[in-house]
Amino acid sequence: MNLELRQVSDGVFATSRAAMQAEVADVIAFDMDGVLIDVHQSYPVVICQAVTKYLQEVGFSTDGLAVLPEETAYFKAAGGFNSDWALAQGITLSFLVKARVIGSRDATALRMADPEIPTLARGVGQYGGGLAGLYRALENIIEARDLEDVMRSWDRARITRLGQEFYAGDQTQTVFGIKNETIRGHGFMLREKSLVTPELLTRAPFRYALYTGRNKGEAQFALAAAGLDGIIPESAMITEDLGYRKPDPRGLAAIVKQLSPRLLIYVGDNLDDWQTATRYETDRSLEDPPCLFCGMLGGSPGPLAYSLFQERGVDLLANSVVQLMDWLRARQPQRQV
Repeated sequence: MNLELRQVSDGVFATSRAAMQAEVADVIAFDMDGVLIDVHQSYPVVICQAVTKYLQEVGFSTDGLAVLPEETAYFKAAGGFNSDWALAQGITLSFLVKARVIGSRDATALRMADPEIPTLARGVGQYGGGLAGLYRALENIIEARDLEDVMRSWDRARITRLGQEFYAGDQTQTVFGIKNETIRGHGFMLREKSLVTPELLTRAPFRYALYTGRNKGEAQFALAAAGLDGIIPESAMITEDLGYRKPDPRGLAAIVKQLSPRLLIYVGDNLDDWQTATRYETDRSLEDPPCLFCGMLGGSPGPLAYSLFQERGVDLLANSVVQLMDWLRARQPQRQV
């Protein structure tokens, strides 16, 4: 635990080291979801809708959603689920495994059966997070031969497609390059809200970058909807379709190559973001600029975020980008880009 972390401004917590580093930072790279964009009414709901629809398609009975949006935070807190499509796949697999073990296809009953979602998610975290951690956690409740059999019937591509259609609706072709064949109408992406204004970023003496798990179409739609298009240069927008998936630190290295910062701040809301910055720091040479990570509170891990970040010794935390930018700008009153 980082015992030096203290409140340095309204909604901002930093160590003395972070406060000193912030004085020379000149490039800020943002994650998107939970940082620039409020996605509480989009991706968590989309995950649950995709899981429920898929289970219905393979013969499960459901009474409402099979899993609740707030329950997705447990898996986000476990780490390794930066991709919401992977999380939808993982939650679905847990239902398929429970169904095999218990002998029921009642999704409501399976959701409440042991291990319940918080317990399973903790196990996933103990095994390293993500789908790999989920596999190991599930091995504790099902025979290996049965798990392999369940996984052969687990259509990951179908789950992903359902998630994309629920997210983009009639704009699925524009955003993902595929036609929506199952879900019609408005997508849940239209429920997203911007957490920043263009004025907030343009009045501060920084250059900006983006490292997100979204693809280019998803990212461009969100930036345009928030009025932020043009503020982040396309050359410094690192999206999933470029081949970098967090916690791969090469995404940050690509930003460094494009913008040549003196010091980079990477702002993210989950443990995958923290691990990305940590791996960049571990891998960088002495000639490469350092990277300071800022954990954004209130994102995908929900109320667990502060303790999760503090336990890992994060040097900088903020309740919002607005408060972070106000503090950073105040520490560099004389410098211009």
